[in-house]
Amino acid sequence: MKKLVSNITLFILPLFAGIVILFLVPVDKNFSYHFVKGECDNKASWIYQRIFEHDENIEIAFTGASQTSCAIMDEYLEKELTKVAGHDIKVANLGYCRRGRDIQFVMLKDLFQQKKPKILVIEIAEDEPKKSHPVFPYLAESHDLWGSIVFFNQRYFLNIWKGIAVRFEYLKHVLFQEESLIKKQNTESFGYLPSTQIAESEIIKQNETDWKNRLSKVKPQLVRNIELNYSKHYVEKIVNLARQHNCEVLFLYLPESGSKIKIPLLTDYYKTLGRLILLPDSIVTNPLNWKDATHFNDSGALEVSDFIVSEISVKK
Repeated sequence: MKKLVSNITLFILPLFAGIVILFLVPVDKNFSYHFVKGECDNKASWIYQRIFEHDENIEIAFTGASQTSCAIMDEYLEKELTKVAGHDIKVANLGYCRRGRDIQFVMLKDLFQQKKPKILVIEIAEDEPKKSHPVFPYLAESHDLWGSIVFFNQRYFLNIWKGIAVRFEYLKHVLFQEESLIKKQNTESFGYLPSTQIAESEIIKQNETDWKNRLSKVKPQLVRNIELNYSKHYVEKIVNLARQHNCEVLFLYLPESGSKIKIPLLTDYYKTLGRLILLPDSIVTNPLNWKDATHFNDSGALEVSDFIVSEISVKK
């Protein structure tokens, strides 16, 4: 029995030591942002280029999920806000598909280290996401990854496993000088994702039905508090990060087409952290403004962006 325990120990110790070493070596940002190639229209590679490689500052940054990517025409906003201000205003749409506040936090950490945003606009939906973003462990630095044990992070151990995977791949990349992962894969100048598609009426109606069913299932407040704790933790980290850099925080409500929820469920919470921007009903209720049930098309995005121009104050 002692020999068995000894053999197991001899096997585990080198493995454990190897994992510790993997987490001690920082992953190059260029590698980590390009490691997630092929998903979200390669938006991660574009975000890396805009933050780390473009010399231009970012005065106004938008962060959120694909709803932000499809609603904010950053090139159009640049032109219009520059007219208002009388000098160049650089705008970046940093929306990244699927909801998750932790990935937004790690991207914004990089943003504030490299640029000097004056305004940060944070997308909010009807409710906060309940889980970690699946790409978070690929971009997170080791201390942020281990520190995500916030109660209740349902994907914590999966994230650690993914963190090991990306660090192992980075080690291979360094040892064998593999270049394929860090080739530039997104050559767009701005982050907006255009679309002329118009959602079919059946899709809009199905979204309404889905929301009615969702809202009919009321959870106990204790359960909701536990579910929301992880997301709120990162919302507050993002707001504090912005405040440390003298950056104004705004919240932009981008609802789904069929939710019929006029204001976010956590409106009072957001108002303690920053100003809340609500879109006019005329934008949200127009079926011609939707690409699908949850994303605006070019028509909707233009109306949203026009409205944003009037809501953001820039110094002349």
